[in-house]
Amino acid sequence: MYSVLIVDDELAIRQGLATLIDWSLYGFQVVDTAANAIEAKQKYEQYSPDLMIIDIRMPGKNGLELIEELRAEGSDIHIIILSGYADFSYAKRALTLGTDGYLLKPVDEDELQGYLVKLFEDLEERISSRQKNAEVLEWSKERLIHSVLLDMNQQDQSDLEQEVIEAGLHWKSYEVVLIRLTPPELIDNGHTAGIKERLGKQLEETNSGFIFSIDSYIGVLIKPTYQMELSRKTLYQNVAEAVQVHGLQFIIAVGDRVDSFNKLSTSYTTALMRIKDHFFYDESQIISSESKNLKGMVPKTLHSEVENALDSISDRIYLAIDIGNLDLMDSLIHETGQIMVSAEFSEMAIRTRFSRIVAYVLTKLSNQYPKIEMNQSILGEQMQRFYEHTSLPVLQRYVTQILHYYARDLIHDDMEQLIQKMTDLIHRNYFENLKLEVLADVFNYNSAYLGKLFKNITGDSFNTYLDKVRMNKAKEKLDMGVKIHQAAKEVGFCDVDYFREKFKKYEGISPSVYRKNK
Repeated sequence: MYSVLIVDDELAIRQGLATLIDWSLYGFQVVDTAANAIEAKQKYEQYSPDLMIIDIRMPGKNGLELIEELRAEGSDIHIIILSGYADFSYAKRALTLGTDGYLLKPVDEDELQGYLVKLFEDLEERISSRQKNAEVLEWSKERLIHSVLLDMNQQDQSDLEQEVIEAGLHWKSYEVVLIRLTPPELIDNGHTAGIKERLGKQLEETNSGFIFSIDSYIGVLIKPTYQMELSRKTLYQNVAEAVQVHGLQFIIAVGDRVDSFNKLSTSYTTALMRIKDHFFYDESQIISSESKNLKGMVPKTLHSEVENALDSISDRIYLAIDIGNLDLMDSLIHETGQIMVSAEFSEMAIRTRFSRIVAYVLTKLSNQYPKIEMNQSILGEQMQRFYEHTSLPVLQRYVTQILHYYARDLIHDDMEQLIQKMTDLIHRNYFENLKLEVLADVFNYNSAYLGKLFKNITGDSFNTYLDKVRMNKAKEKLDMGVKIHQAAKEVGFCDVDYFREKFKKYEGISPSVYRKNK
């Protein structure tokens, strides 16, 4: 629907004109009315209407003065003049201001409808023309960018600069951003076109860059701002939202910043290098010159030495799980990645080797512990995902998750055995000065971790469990006629008052009342 603003100082005229016809039948809707030129100008700025119907004679600034003001500002809005009587001098002046018609009050319904039919066609044609011009301009910009990115531009420097200025691409600096959608088998032209269109609109609305396509990538030419980091984060969020709709993943790489348009190929080359090497970068949302490339963080190793090291580390990962040391397992998985990077394994070789290591470890575990359930369908899906993760750190974390998943039953049984040993020890030595920290040291565990594990399995904290055992033993002794202070000492309490306090806390009565009741 095209929008209409009605301007007349008479309320009855404004209301009557708004309801005279069914505007929607002609592709229009009345968005508001105004009683004078000042109010009309404010609402024009608020609504940006496609058509204004303006009364010529109004108190204060008249209709023609309002039209002159709009035209002076460069507005090409459609305008129909409204007057209470035939005033040819006004009409003649109005025509010189590019108005589209002249209506006499009371307004003839057929005459108004005739104007609306003509204006609708004109507005449709204008939009079509603007779209075509915009498409030509977009194509021209993209062609210009391609020619410079690929070093195919044959223009001399002055001609190139002029074309850059005309295309609206004359900026202080430039960064080429490349976006790769994954996985390839789920991508079609419709996805790419839809994502590109959505991002293009966002860039245009914020005047922050220009979008284009090159090879299999979506490219963005980033316009410099005082907050480049914020601009990159905004781009990442916009890409994430656009891609999520299609259930895809993505990788973004930024090229080095250059100070002139004719150096774009340098920014493009560095962006291309980074996106092709994306698997070996850290988990930065956007790969840039500040991102860490894992290849440069480990010394190179001879390939012949690596095979033996990887075979050995597979066995060590299995043994780490077997003894329940998952922290060691995690560090070995990290070490495995470093070894392969140092030997310059390709991305595919690393993915394949990790899948082989997991298969090897799981086979040994299932042979040793038949109780570990391995659903072949689930396992198959898990192994397939080795080829979906976008970086080495993410892949390593995934390997860790898989092995944790299958080791959980084994580890849980081992932990239950450990806690059983602790509870047995408490029942045998409840009268001693037992401390969780001491037992943690004996069993070679972190005390906080062991305390949490103890509560998860027994339902009580270590101290609560110990207190309950002591109270049960104290009741047995009191039942046998042992004096209160003696019973307290025999179950591990040196302070009889503290013993009484604990006894009442757990039993609800004092030791003396307990004895009387017996």
